[in-house]
Amino acid sequence: MSMMSRSAFAMMILVGVVGTAGAQPTPTPQETEPVPAPYVAPPSPPTASDPNQSIAQAMGQTPPPPEEEKKKKEPKAGDFDAGAQLRLPSGPDEEGEFATWNWVAVDVKGKYYLLKSVTLNGHFPLAVKKPDMLASGADPRLIGGMMLRLDATLPRSSLGVTLTTAYMREGAMLLSEKDFPLFVGDFQPGISGGILAKLRLGSLLDFALVPAFAFQKGTNENYTAIQIPTSLIIKLGSLLKVSADLGIFTGDDFSLRAKYGGRIYAGGAIDVKVGPIALHAGAGVASLFTDPAGVYPTLGDSVYIDLNVKYVK
Repeated sequence: MSMMSRSAFAMMILVGVVGTAGAQPTPTPQETEPVPAPYVAPPSPPTASDPNQSIAQAMGQTPPPPEEEKKKKEPKAGDFDAGAQLRLPSGPDEEGEFATWNWVAVDVKGKYYLLKSVTLNGHFPLAVKKPDMLASGADPRLIGGMMLRLDATLPRSSLGVTLTTAYMREGAMLLSEKDFPLFVGDFQPGISGGILAKLRLGSLLDFALVPAFAFQKGTNENYTAIQIPTSLIIKLGSLLKVSADLGIFTGDDFSLRAKYGGRIYAGGAIDVKVGPIALHAGAGVASLFTDPAGVYPTLGDSVYIDLNVKYVK
């Protein structure tokens, strides 16, 4: 081997050794360490106090806080409601026979909020169907008159006062809304005043009591009476409520005897709210006290039905 060939051969061996020493071995798949995935926190579940939060967020909506939603439902100054109540009370015809369709009453009502706790209420009763003449010789009239009532409750309280001024047919202020609309005689002024009381007996149960004194001027003598309507109200959600009604209404001179016009009505009702429309339906008896010489001879003669429709804003 020539001197040139030996030099080239030695150079090739040197390059091979250096290349082998500098090269790193290729790791096998088993020797490669896996790269850990980044930590992602799981989504927080909706809280028990607001079960609609996740649904509202999924729809792109944010529900108002419970406090704000409650405030929106409370009435405020300037709000009002108005409507009419159709009543089918049992009453006598020209022959003195009692039946439901002998009388049909319509009460036009309205309420205006002067303040959140002060309301002005109007009531215009009408006897749209009635006998032409009663067996007693009384001549029933269509228009019963008008009443204007101011209700005021103490701030953050369920207690208040009510004051009514009226200009109605003689003796009409002594009638309850369960009686047949016997409007006779001339129009006479009258007033009444009482206490508003609403007791919370539970989250779904309320008890309302409105004892009042009524006075109306008469042609020969004035009329005085005590009136105590009460209601036990069961709230089945914000749109439905059921009530049991009981009312004590004396005759003239505070008499509770049926012979002199004393009555205790009893019944029940259901109220449903559909949007701005409030519907009411009730039934019962206008008097548990009866007497052949009184307003209602028998219990069956005092059955009543009432329907109420009003617009609430």
